[in-house]
Amino acid sequence: MRVNRLLSMLLILSQKGMVTGKELADHFEVSLRTIYRDIEKIGEAGIPIASLGGRGGGYYLMEHYQVDNLFLNKEEANLFLAVVNDLDFLFGKNEAFNDVLLKLGHTWKRDSGAADKWSVDMSHFSMEEELREYLLLMNRAITENRLLHFEYINRNMDAACRVAEPVQIAFTSGHWFLVAFCRVRNQYRRFKLVRMRNLTIGEVFAKRAASREEIAKTIEASYQERGVTVTLRFSSRIGEQLTEYFSKESITKGTDSQYIVVKSFPYEEGLLKFILGFGKDCEIVEPHFLREELKEYVRELMLSYNG
Repeated sequence: MRVNRLLSMLLILSQKGMVTGKELADHFEVSLRTIYRDIEKIGEAGIPIASLGGRGGGYYLMEHYQVDNLFLNKEEANLFLAVVNDLDFLFGKNEAFNDVLLKLGHTWKRDSGAADKWSVDMSHFSMEEELREYLLLMNRAITENRLLHFEYINRNMDAACRVAEPVQIAFTSGHWFLVAFCRVRNQYRRFKLVRMRNLTIGEVFAKRAASREEIAKTIEASYQERGVTVTLRFSSRIGEQLTEYFSKESITKGTDSQYIVVKSFPYEEGLLKFILGFGKDCEIVEPHFLREELKEYVRELMLSYNG
């Protein structure tokens, strides 16, 4: 649609400053003549768009004009502010976050009488204070290219000291993670925050050239190397709830009303605990060695209750 293209053009001009007609035509896959007509329409709407000829020239927005309230109406702004305000407990000490919140609040006066329709809670019940502090430290370390030192507890409950070059803070599947290059493992890793202890900032380091895509592929490959493909059979009683734990693509329904899940998992003790969490509604079909390991695990567990 032309309206969508005009709005997108305003965003591009606002972000990039100077853009040529050819760049816009290539981006939207339209002719230069179409771009010229669009620029004319933007000007007719009262938006001060100007052009500069010659090498290095192009179209740009006049300095005094700001693209601010163009994409949010009052209802949309109230919704966005409700979500952002719920994140304040995590980022309250973060100067950059506070600046964003103040600017949004200044631009849009939130209707205090309206009921909040959204609530976001990204805290963790066992380490709320540490979570705030760690997010602040990690953000600073990423900004200043500083090492992070911490103790990390793996799934086998073994603690080890780690030195990491932080890259990104991520919130995935209900958990906070630090994406970093681990100098101990000499590889990019993803560390779960609830397993980190005694986090401190270290010295400045030279940032590596790897892109986010390359880092993600490296981490995924590491998981695959340590992974095992497991086939699980679930009873019909729990079958409808499986999408809470697995992707729809990994779930199939058998002719006997039971459900089959085929998925790759990291091969570690945490896998057995995860499977046991489904109780009698879940059975390991394959691999056979994992079935035997689960039997032995249950036998050892029962010894605790035989006294």
